Amino acid sequence: QVAVDAPALGMTVTGLQSERLVVTDDGTGVGAAMVECLAKRGIQASLVAEVPADATGVIFLGGLAQPASIEAALEINHNAFAAAKAAAKTLSTRGLFVTVQDTGGRFGLSDFQPLHAWTAGLAALARTVAQEWPNTSVKAIDIERGDRSAETLAEALVSELVAGGPEREVGLTVDNHRITLQDKAEPANPGPARLTAEDVVVVSGGARGVTAATIIALAKQTRAHFALLGRTPLQAEPACCANATDDASLKRALLAEARAQGTMPKPADLGRKVRQILAGREIQATLAALKAIGSPAQYISVDVTNAEQVHAELDTIRNTWGPITGLIHGAGVIADKRIIDKTPEDFRWVFETKIAGLRALLAATEAHPLKVLCLFSSVAARCGNLGQCDYAMANEVLNKVAIAEQQRRGSQCRV
Repeated sequence: QVAVDAPALGMTVTGLQSERLVVTDDGTGVGAAMVECLAKRGIQASLVAEVPADATGVIFLGGLAQPASIEAALEINHNAFAAAKAAAKTLSTRGLFVTVQDTGGRFGLSDFQPLHAWTAGLAALARTVAQEWPNTSVKAIDIERGDRSAETLAEALVSELVAGGPEREVGLTVDNHRITLQDKAEPANPGPARLTAEDVVVVSGGARGVTAATIIALAKQTRAHFALLGRTPLQAEPACCANATDDASLKRALLAEARAQGTMPKPADLGRKVRQILAGREIQATLAALKAIGSPAQYISVDVTNAEQVHAELDTIRNTWGPITGLIHGAGVIADKRIIDKTPEDFRWVFETKIAGLRALLAATEAHPLKVLCLFSSVAARCGNLGQCDYAMANEVLNKVAIAEQQRRGSQCRV
């Protein structure tokens, strides 16, 4: 992404004259001032604490709140999802949906307050809303607060909505630049190798899937030590499965064994057992591949979102191998449902696996001399994706946290 100046084009956002336009209360006075600014232009809006189900236009100002902690910043993402879901039945057919945040007026591509990185999922929500609700006018605004008054911020926001232009993503800087985003291809620029055979790398989600394939490739270049963290507990397979190689043959073997013992497992239980066996085999194959390359490797079954467990396990790794110098966060889950069908529990599970896992890993390695911090994101963060507002939002938060971490850590660590 690159930020470029974009002139205002004098095009009113469709849906601004909604029958039931609501502005959420940001807690800093911008919402109330915005309602007044809209009224001066003949546009009626209501300031609300919660979005009503009959809203036909929503301007979510939660990203302008002044969070005092990471927890408070992250909750803004949950509130934004709740705002979209509350009026999803109406907004999915028509209306207006706007998110407003403050990540420097350039969507995190220039200096911004590091704490605000944890609120950055709002833009990814807007991108997903645009895909799921094609008849709704959608805009994501990043406005740099600076020391401007609530009234000045409100005027800038209303001016953008009334006469800004058709761009979906717009940044408004404190020096009155109007910014939009463009995607730009960048050639790979690996730079010098950072890791060697002496380094210790912790990898979440690293024993299976694309993360495992990446780690195996990295091991071929570095021969580093790898500690792979995952949710799947490693258990010995039933003897009856020794010659079964796929889903169908494993089910047949387990079913035959159960019948021989006079039991009949439920299909769901049978499927769960097969998935555990296949996952275990994949983990063992990854460990074997790493050891064949010459990289010492171990697998640790741990809930990466549990900060206490992660800290304890990483202390054990340090005591065994030495300080951790590489951290790779690849863990993630999906529960694809459109906003109208997605539950708060669905959202929290997907969002927290990625973000609570990141927080736990960063906290547990705070005292370690990291050379490399690698976070696996997704194109869903940049573009949104049908059914994946939670996944898109989590990865966009991750993107901005990566920028903040690089700024904080400097040249001693590649992020």
